[in-house]
Amino acid sequence: MKTDLVLFLGLLFLACSLASCSSSIDPMPEESAKPGWHEGTLRHDGLERVFLFYIPENLPDNAPVVVLLHGGTQSMDKLFRKNAGATKEWPSVAEDKGFLLLVPNGTNINTGSPTGNKQQWNDCRPIGSNASDVGFVNELLNWADKKFSINTNRLYATGLSNGGLMAYRLARELDDRIAAIAAFIANKAQNEECQSSAHSMPVMIANGTDDPLMPYKGGEVSNGGRGTVRSTKATVQYWTQQLGIAPEPAVTDTLQNRSQDDNSRVVQLKYGSADAGAPVVLYKVVSGGHLMPSVEHEVPRFVERLLGSQNNDVEGARLAWDFFAQYSLH
Repeated sequence: MKTDLVLFLGLLFLACSLASCSSSIDPMPEESAKPGWHEGTLRHDGLERVFLFYIPENLPDNAPVVVLLHGGTQSMDKLFRKNAGATKEWPSVAEDKGFLLLVPNGTNINTGSPTGNKQQWNDCRPIGSNASDVGFVNELLNWADKKFSINTNRLYATGLSNGGLMAYRLARELDDRIAAIAAFIANKAQNEECQSSAHSMPVMIANGTDDPLMPYKGGEVSNGGRGTVRSTKATVQYWTQQLGIAPEPAVTDTLQNRSQDDNSRVVQLKYGSADAGAPVVLYKVVSGGHLMPSVEHEVPRFVERLLGSQNNDVEGARLAWDFFAQYSLH
């Protein structure tokens, strides 16, 4: 019996090698199905890609999925460290709303390593990573579909900075799988290597007007050799054009100024008619920097001195989920 099993596994490996298999999904240990944080691996395009996933206490059948993408030179782990800020809210949102949270890791642009804490996404800019990240995310969604009872019509992606640009790319290339995206502190790249395609997807954007790295009015990304981006206005207009809606907002609303100490306000601009469900929403963070807004997870002052002011009027992760909750593929 043991000999037969070894022979079977050997033949299976040989068959996969001869077929040039690009992805493989390992069985998930039973303990990884328990609530809480877990780490997984998935072999794709010759690399052992790593990811975190969070299972809420009462994950329902037919659960939605949120893919959370870290920023450039960051990592899946850094999103939840002591001074990480707004991204630390995502597990609480998953608990409250009952969805599976997937947090993949990018690759190191200098070494190509899929592990580590200085990672990057291949977001279509002509500089940076060349990794097959769209394929990786696609396989990660396949993994979730095999391991859990998920709603494949309610798959969402969100990210910040480089992760936000990666979310834009996923909206273009996985529009048959992902129902909506939310991009934070991210403008669309000015010059792209990726081919544009026809797509129609609800998009949420939240950008700070005083962002020192990702310029709100467009231009060079100010963290050294990261290319140039369009303005936030031009980024919004790209998406409204793709969706075939008016380039001017149908509704503009200044949100409640809950914090008097953050020196910023949030203006919500909805594009599209009420019948269209406002498929593009911009949160303009007036005087905000290169930080997601958060009420519960304020960053230290030294971080704000580097990245600009953090708005504390709204919880960015909950804004994104409230946006996602309105949409499904079918």
